[in-house]
Order: sequence, then structure tokens, then C-alpha cells
Amino acid sequence: MPTSTSADARWADAAEVEAAIASVLAAERAAGAAVESCAAQAQARVQQAHERARAIAERAAQRTARVRNIAAARLAQRLATIERERAALTERADPDAGDLRRLQAAIEQLADALTGHAPGLPAGRAP
Repeated sequence: MPTSTSADARWADAAEVEAAIASVLAAERAAGAAVESCAAQAQARVQQAHERARAIAERAAQRTARVRNIAAARLAQRLATIERERAALTERADPDAGDLRRLQAAIEQLADALTGHAPGLPAGRAP
């Protein structure tokens, strides 16, 4: 027949086992809560990153629109200037003799430059 000391020892061992199991379960719950907390923090950081990325994209779109507007305004100004210059050039209907001489000289210089013929050299001989 077992003695009371061996029964007491078994109850003590069972109590230790129960305490160990309870300790493991408590640690598991704490670890689960820590994992959930980390996951929530990570989700919040991801959300903040998405919001920051959206804000950056919005600022970039606004800046791009400003650049396009500035470029369009400058282009419109330049085109208006060109149109005024064109209109001024076409006001004169007939070129005078000086204009024709200057045009002929410019054409000859361009032809010489394109063919490699320099003034004073035989045709076809470039310096």
C-alpha cells in the first residue's frame, strides 16, 4: 500500500505540472498578444506609408501641372512673338534691290559652303 508521502509527492508533482502548463499557456497568450500588437503597429505603419506616398504623388502632380502651365504660357508668348515678326516681315509686299542682292549673296555663300567651294579656288577644291 502506498504511503501518504508518496501520494503527497504525486500530488505535488501534479501541482507542479499544472503550474508549468498554466505558465506555458500564459506565456503563449502573452506572445499571441505581442504578435497581435506588432501586427497592428505594422499595419499602422503601412497605412502611414500609403498616406505619405499619396501625398507625395499629389504634390508631384501639382508640380507637374505648374510646370506644364508655365511651359504652355511661355510657348504661347513665343508663338505670339513669332507671329508678330512674321506679320511685320510680310507687310512689305515687294523686296527692294538691296534685299535681292543680300539674298543672292546668302544663297551663293550657302552653296559654296555646301559644295566645299571656297571663293578664289577652282570649283570642287575645298581648302
